[in-house]
Amino acid sequence: MEIILLEDVINLGKIGDVVKVARGYARNFLIPFRKAKLANVENKADFELKRADYEAKQNQKLADAKSQFDLLNDKPFNIVAKASVDGKLFGSVTALDIVDAIKKSEIALTVSKSAILLPDGALKNIGEFDITINLNHDIKPIIKVSITAEG
Repeated sequence: MEIILLEDVINLGKIGDVVKVARGYARNFLIPFRKAKLANVENKADFELKRADYEAKQNQKLADAKSQFDLLNDKPFNIVAKASVDGKLFGSVTALDIVDAIKKSEIALTVSKSAILLPDGALKNIGEFDITINLNHDIKPIIKVSITAEG
């Protein structure tokens, strides 16, 4: 199935590219999330008319991600959780807990839960961790999350 990309998509192409993808990928992800349109004559003409708007929207997203990068990069965040004597948490610290910590900090920035990258899963011990946040496909600040025992 051929589609026109309405924004940059990782490992697929840039805005305005006409690419061939699997039908399921187009129907279940790209088209519903407004990342692409079916590449027919009518949609190609419509895209060319609105190309400046799509590029402005893409540039605005990139500028927002860069400003968030400056606010977040190398910033420390503290999370207090119940833990045993040997440092294991009763439960775990998840991406949602990290999002709440960012929201409650002096930055008061809203980051989506899916942007928090926890490659080894939820954090289960007290300590300090470097967490990557995926703001854009090429803008990924690293924050310092310090988990301390309650009480």
